[in-house]
Amino acid sequence: MFTGLSGALNAMNGGNMSGVAAIVNGNITMKTWDDVRILVPYVVPGLVLAVLFAKTCNLLALEDKTARSLGIQVNRMRILISLTAVLLAGISTAVVGAISFLGLIVPHIGRLLVGRNHKVLLPFSALLGAFTFLLADTIGRSIAVPYEVPASIIMSVAGGPFFIILLRRSGKYGR
Repeated sequence: MFTGLSGALNAMNGGNMSGVAAIVNGNITMKTWDDVRILVPYVVPGLVLAVLFAKTCNLLALEDKTARSLGIQVNRMRILISLTAVLLAGISTAVVGAISFLGLIVPHIGRLLVGRNHKVLLPFSALLGAFTFLLADTIGRSIAVPYEVPASIIMSVAGGPFFIILLRRSGKYGR
């Protein structure tokens, strides 16, 4: 969060994104259809796999013993699902850049709004993630006119407190 605030101040003063603030550098300002063409061959199969694994993800939310008794090879499926997630996160990060907290915040909001069924949660999270990123980009373009604050900085500043709230709500880290 503080790195994002530092980057926001730097961007509002007309500075470039060098140094520590370059850690949160995701931006769509100069992206073109060529970038979309790079994404498509990886994202389409990744999304198809994610949708196919939705039912298995629901079963993996159960205890391992219960999932095994239902015929799921728990370790193998966790590896396959993890590889799919890494493919999708890796290619999008390689093209757009790192967007702090977007992948952490959106699924939690999605679970609150539509529940834990991955058949509904996966497409909803994809749409909500796109909307959240575009909202952050719009805010970044309008809060310091004529300068632009990258969407990744907006997400970093907003995501830090939100993530702390999620940790506090989980009860694992005390009250």
